[in-house]
Amino acid sequence: MPNTLSDQETILLIADLEEKLLDGFKKTDLGTLDLLFADGMIFHDQYGNVLDKEMDMDAYRKGLVQINKINVSKREIRVFGSIVVVSASLFIKGNYSDILLNGKYQWLRVWAKVQNDWKVISASCTIIPA
Repeated sequence: MPNTLSDQETILLIADLEEKLLDGFKKTDLGTLDLLFADGMIFHDQYGNVLDKEMDMDAYRKGLVQINKINVSKREIRVFGSIVVVSASLFIKGNYSDILLNGKYQWLRVWAKVQNDWKVISASCTIIPA
């Protein structure tokens, strides 16, 4: 599906969707996460695990992921037609399974038009050493 918005309009739209996604993480809002993750999404977590949408959603359903705080310190959004790449430095506080999250992480998300809606098709997270 082609992107009919200007690059600036697309950047503003994706920035808004990014905020909704981060809010969905904090609130464990499964409806929002389901809406914004593409069915074929691939996620590489900070430990090198490769997850798909259902695996990631299942971790939230089971309460294995609890995010108490997310602060964005730097975000770059780049538009490539109907693909958008977002690089973000985040401070995250919470839990992932039995592991305490309390530090900086670099995220890379790829958004694409899926049918008529923008969705995350791929994501990757890396720990930023203190």
